[in-house]
Amino acid sequence: MLTKRVVLAALSLGALVVLSQAQRAEARLTAEPVMARLMNLTSTQSPDCCAPQPICCPTPCITYRHRGPKLCCGCCQPPVPTVLSVKHPCTGCPVEVSVCLPACCTGEPKVCCGPGILCREVVHYDWCCGYSVRVAFKPCGDVLVTTWGR
Repeated sequence: MLTKRVVLAALSLGALVVLSQAQRAEARLTAEPVMARLMNLTSTQSPDCCAPQPICCPTPCITYRHRGPKLCCGCCQPPVPTVLSVKHPCTGCPVEVSVCLPACCTGEPKVCCGPGILCREVVHYDWCCGYSVRVAFKPCGDVLVTTWGR
C-alpha cells in the first residue's frame, strides 16, 4: 500500500513538471511575436515620442476664511482682485489662490513660509497696509486661505 502511494505521488509530480514546462513553452511562443512587433514599433517612431510626460497637478479644494475687521481704505474703494501663485509643498505644482486685496494695499508683500501647526506648510503674505493672507496646505492636499484686515 505504501508503494502504491509513492508511485502515485511520483506520477503526480511528473505530470506537474511536464505541465509547467508546456505552459512555459507556450508563453515563449506567444511572447516572441509580440516582442518582434514592439521592436518594429520602437525603431520606426520618432525620438520625441519618448519625452517625459508632464506631472499631473491636481486642483486642490480651497477654503476661504476672514478674521478681524474688514479693511477699508480711505473712502471705501472697491477691492482689487489678485491671484497669488503658491507652490504646493508636496507636489511642487503652482496653486493659484484668488484673493481680493483692499485698494490701499500696493507694492509687494513680505512673504514668509514654514511649518505650521497640525503638520501644515504655511505661507504668509503681509502688506504694509496691515492686510495679511495666510495660505495653509493641509496634509490631504486641500488649501485653507485665511485673510486678516487690521
